[in-house]
Amino acid sequence: MKNIKYRLILPMQAKGNMGKSIEAAARACWLNQRGIPWQGFDLDGDNCTLSRLFPDLVTLTPLAGQAEDLDELIAILKRTTAKPVTLIDPRAHLDTQIMKALASTHFFDIASTLNIGITLMIFPLDDLDVMDNLDAVCRFCGSEVDYVIVRNPARAPKSRMFDGSELEKELVELGAVRITVPILSEFVKLRLAKLESDHQRGIPFNEAIGNDSLGLDMMARGVLQDWLLTLFHQYDQIAAKLLPTGEAAAIRPREIPPIGELTPAKRGAKVNLAA
Repeated sequence: MKNIKYRLILPMQAKGNMGKSIEAAARACWLNQRGIPWQGFDLDGDNCTLSRLFPDLVTLTPLAGQAEDLDELIAILKRTTAKPVTLIDPRAHLDTQIMKALASTHFFDIASTLNIGITLMIFPLDDLDVMDNLDAVCRFCGSEVDYVIVRNPARAPKSRMFDGSELEKELVELGAVRITVPILSEFVKLRLAKLESDHQRGIPFNEAIGNDSLGLDMMARGVLQDWLLTLFHQYDQIAAKLLPTGEAAAIRPREIPPIGELTPAKRGAKVNLAA
């Protein structure tokens, strides 16, 4: 098994509004919680989610999908070895430009030489154009990357076009793993938005939970904590696809009971059956 020294993680899809930024933000919180050094590049100048939440770790590089973006993408690829983990949060419709940057630099060959692991985040959707785009991206990347299939019920309640498809089978054969982003309630989203408005800055999820002085509603804090815990547990389980080899080996996944389920108990254990 190859010893990965650096890890580059990026979604590469044409479709926007799939929850790619919120998942990347949660994954960044996980990296901070696990003490993994990382850097990020936010290519979405409209939403600026990742750079707003982590201004000290993420460089905002707005791209619009034009030919001149190629130089910026190449410059980002050159910086992949600056930190153990590099996160990229692209805007929609940058997939073609990213593939051009990877191809023109022969980056897959460079990554192999420098022990850079590349992880592609995939968000299936019941849309023929989306599925064709995913197929094209996966054919381009082939076995050169690791794949994480991200289910996001909030944006894609079903994925019947993907489930059982030839594309899914091919990805499974390539070692793809899966995670599901739990639905974050509007109750929490509204209070997080108010928190950022009150403090006039982006506030990462784990800071909103852990910093009492911010004043996040207690119930919202509990819901957000459970949401993060569910995601962190999944990230721990697939750490080998998200981290360099050494950092992944240090992760010790722990089993947690599903939220809302009671701890199993012996029937009648606390009942007086002798009377």
